[in-house]
Amino acid sequence: MMILIVSAVTFALLGFAGGDALTQLRDNPQISAATIERLRSVYGLDQPLPIRYFRWLSGAVTGDLGESTYFRVPVSGLVWARSVSTFLLGTAAFAIALTLAVPLSLIGVRYHSTAIAALIDLLILLTASTPRIVLALVALAISVRLTASAMDTSSAVLFWLAALALSAPLISVFLAQFHGELQRTMREDFIMLARAKGLSESTIIFRHAIRPALNPVLTIAGLSLGSVLGGSVIVESVLGRQGLGTLMVSAVRARDLPLVMGIVLFTSTAVWLGNAIGELLQAVNDKRIRDLGF
Repeated sequence: MMILIVSAVTFALLGFAGGDALTQLRDNPQISAATIERLRSVYGLDQPLPIRYFRWLSGAVTGDLGESTYFRVPVSGLVWARSVSTFLLGTAAFAIALTLAVPLSLIGVRYHSTAIAALIDLLILLTASTPRIVLALVALAISVRLTASAMDTSSAVLFWLAALALSAPLISVFLAQFHGELQRTMREDFIMLARAKGLSESTIIFRHAIRPALNPVLTIAGLSLGSVLGGSVIVESVLGRQGLGTLMVSAVRARDLPLVMGIVLFTSTAVWLGNAIGELLQAVNDKRIRDLGF
């Protein structure tokens, strides 16, 4: 239902915005108005908006997303090919965020150091407040500097620079949530009971505190998928990566409605799937959720 609503709203907004893929042809004096009208009839652009949407929807249900009016290739194949690049970039961003957030949170809870707590707060502030475009420009400047220094600027280096720029908001969210949940969990009664039994602080954290503190992080991880896909538009555009982000920019500029709708359908499905996986991981991690009949 959510995907259906998103697709309908997107189609309506694009339709009410005015213009279509053939609008730019009017500026070409070699193409007559009659030719443009014939093309509009061929592509069905002269039909009312509801009819055009239901025609697109009937094709999408059967897996036919139509043909891109700009690239002249099937939308499904084009979106799938570009989604692989964005998926790998998003996965690397998630990996970087978790690699920083989880160990720092555990160290902060284990040692109760004011210096470590200040470092965590500073990292949360910087990663949350710095715009993605600034991070992408910094990554671009680093890549240019590496080129000027005759250092290795392989695609792998540029890939990890892009992933690092994309991971910054995730770092702030994961670090703030996991560190806060660990601190709250360490004040629970069952933790006090474990301390009374003489268990070491490290054993208490790894055996009793981590699992209940992970649930909110798993929820946020599923919800963060949408922000990662949105952030990829900026990061990929600045760094010149060929993914869904740059494909969406090209589709919007060309007013390529079939391609825009194909990307929206794919990303909406990906966000829904990410939320479902997050809920599944919560059930695996927390027995109480399974007992509720997940």
